Amino acid sequence: MPPVIHENSQKRWQNWHQSYTQKLELLVDVWNANASQSTVPGYIDTTQGLQGLIQRALTERLEIRGLGGGWSFTKAPATSGILVNTQPLNYLFPAPRTHPAYPGRREDLLFAQCGVSVAELNHFLKSIGKSLPTSGASNGQTIAGAIGTGTHGSSLEFGAMQDFVVGLHLVVSPDRHVWLERASAPVIHDEIPQNLGAELVRDDALFNAALVGMGGFGIVHGVLMEVEDLYYLQAYRQRLPLTEGLWQACDQLDFSGITLPGPPGLKPYHFQVVINPNDLDRGVYVTVMYKHARCPAGSKPPSPGSKLTQGDSALEIVGVLTDMVSELTIPVLSRLMDRFYGEYADICGTHGELFTDTTTRGKAWGSAVGVPLGRVRETVELALAVNRIHPFPGLLALRYVQPSRATLAFTQHAPMTCVLDIDGAASTRTKSYSRRVWQQIAEASIPHTFHWGKVHELDGPAVRGLYGTARVDAWLGARTALLTTPELRAAFSNDYLRTMDLA
Repeated sequence: MPPVIHENSQKRWQNWHQSYTQKLELLVDVWNANASQSTVPGYIDTTQGLQGLIQRALTERLEIRGLGGGWSFTKAPATSGILVNTQPLNYLFPAPRTHPAYPGRREDLLFAQCGVSVAELNHFLKSIGKSLPTSGASNGQTIAGAIGTGTHGSSLEFGAMQDFVVGLHLVVSPDRHVWLERASAPVIHDEIPQNLGAELVRDDALFNAALVGMGGFGIVHGVLMEVEDLYYLQAYRQRLPLTEGLWQACDQLDFSGITLPGPPGLKPYHFQVVINPNDLDRGVYVTVMYKHARCPAGSKPPSPGSKLTQGDSALEIVGVLTDMVSELTIPVLSRLMDRFYGEYADICGTHGELFTDTTTRGKAWGSAVGVPLGRVRETVELALAVNRIHPFPGLLALRYVQPSRATLAFTQHAPMTCVLDIDGAASTRTKSYSRRVWQQIAEASIPHTFHWGKVHELDGPAVRGLYGTARVDAWLGARTALLTTPELRAAFSNDYLRTMDLA
C-alpha cells in the first residue's frame, strides 16, 4: 500500500525556534500506510513514495528536502521547493540480523525510520532495557535531523549522536536508494538491504561524509544505531567559585584540583559548566553526572513537570526564561536563575528521564563554537572580556564531546572538543556579542568550528579554513558519488549549502 502523502496548503514554513520563515512551493506530510505497526512491506512502500516525490521535484525543477523536528536555528532544513515532513514516519525494528563479521551483539542494534523523535527513542529503548549512548539536552528532534547537523551531548566517554550510527538508508533518486555502511565495519546482514530493494554500498569515506550531511545527500529514510544496556545517571548541580582548580577542570578535564559534587573517586560521565557572565562573583553552575547500572540506594528520581530539568543546557534555560518575561534583561536573568535553576544533589534517572525537553521555544538565540581541549580557558576568557565591554542577557556553557569520525562533524577536535554555547535572548545585543566573540577567537588563532544547527555566519572560504580543504573536498566528492547527476545535486541543495559552497 502506498504511503499517505498529504499536500499542505501553506506556502510559508517557520522553524521551531522561530529564527526564520521560509517561503516554499509545497509542504507535504508523509505517513506510512499502516501507521500503527512497523512492517517491512510498509517501509518499502514508503521508500517508493519518497522516490515519487523526488521525481516530482526533478520534473518541476524544484529543490526537495526532508524535514524533521525543525529544531535547527539555521536554514539547514529549509527549501524554496518541496519540504517533506517526515515526522510521522516512526517505524522501529529492533535486533536486525547481523553480518557474519560484526563483532557486536544483535540485541544492541536498532533500526529507526527517519521521523522517530529522540523522545520516542528514549521511551521505546527503556521498554526493552536499552538506552542511547548520548543525546542533546533537548529531545524534540527526529533522529535523522539530529544526526544531520551533529547534535551532541556532554558525555566524556562518547561523541555526538552521529557516532552511534552504523548504517544509513538514503533515498537518492527516483530509481535508486542506498544502504550505506563502513567497509571497515560491516554491520547488517546482506539480505536486509536486498529485501528492502536497496543498493548495498560499503565505503568508509561515503559513510563518514553522509553522517553529517545537512540534508544534502538525499532523504535519510532509515538509521541503524548501536545502543547500550539501560543505564542510570546520578546527577548533581552545585554553584562553585571559578577557582584555578575549576579552570583546570574546564580547560583540561583535569579534576585533581577540585572537589566535584557527588561520590568521591568516581569519574564523571557528564560534565557541564553554565556561566552567567554578569554574575561571576557568585560562581558558576557545575552539573556532574555519574553512570551506574542501577540507581544508588537513597537517590531521588527526577521531578517531573518542572520548568527546568536536571539535564537542561544553557539553551533550554534561556528558552524557558524568555517565555516568562516580555524582555530578558541582565538583572532579570540573574533573578530568574536564582529562582528556577537551583542546586540539587543525588538525583538519579535514565538518560531519557534526565534529558527530556521537547518544548523549549521561547525567544532564544543560540550559537555553539567547538574548540580543542587546552584552548578552553583562553576561549572563555575572551568571551568574558567581550562581555565586560558589551554585556548581553544570556549564558555561556561548556560541554565536552569525544572526536567524531564524520567528515564535517564540528566535534572533530582532538583529544576532545569543548563546545562553548552562547545562548541568550533573540536580540541585536546577543547577536552582536556573539559576532565579537567569534572575531576574537579567530584573531587569537584558536582552532574552532561551528555547530551546523546553531547560528553561525560561515561562507565557503571560512568553511574550508576552519574544517580543512581535504575534509570539504572529501564531503563534496562523496556527495557527487551518491548524487550522480547535476540535476540530483541541484534538487538536494538549498541556500544554506550554497552559501557555504557545499552545493
